[in-house]
Amino acid sequence: MKRIIAMVCGLALLFSVCGAFGEGTPVSGSSIRDLVTTEQQQAKPFSFRNGVSWAMNQQQVIAIENIPMKQSVSSDWAVLISESPVQVSRFSADLVYMFKQDALRMITYEFTQDCTSLNYQYLTGALCSVYGDSREANPLIIKGWMDRIYQNYYQQDLIRSALEWTAEDGTSVFLYYFTPEKYAILYVCPTNNGASSYETTGL
Repeated sequence: MKRIIAMVCGLALLFSVCGAFGEGTPVSGSSIRDLVTTEQQQAKPFSFRNGVSWAMNQQQVIAIENIPMKQSVSSDWAVLISESPVQVSRFSADLVYMFKQDALRMITYEFTQDCTSLNYQYLTGALCSVYGDSREANPLIIKGWMDRIYQNYYQQDLIRSALEWTAEDGTSVFLYYFTPEKYAILYVCPTNNGASSYETTGL
């Protein structure tokens, strides 16, 4: 008899606990959005080489890099290019910073020497160790980003083996061949992602 009473009490306690969870306030769409926004705000900000970060201006980047860099302007973008290759992983590459309204928005490393498939695989593994698993990237999206600075700098049919990663803060990272013998890493600021490149006047 005592066992039966104990079982009944146990079941009653279990149902009361389940009911407490089941009768809780439903999670609204706004609550979910607030949660996602909070998580994004708490995400570790993207930090590039030597502490360079998004939205820095040209003078800040030049001061941090402390290497000879060439300056140029293309449309409403300003560009800083290293005068000589810099060290990337165990390789060397040309470093390019791209600014819009004097705020850093995109970065590329262009590899033009020793661009073997084995070195490409090594870079793929190195990027995976930093940003997690990769996914296939759309060459048209990569071309679209670079077209904003230099129209038709890339030919879409030459962009191949393209991979993409997303950093904690939403930064997009791409690795791809842009000629049969050369490849690049492209970093895109999260405030650029999803922004329309269409002419929308009057729409």
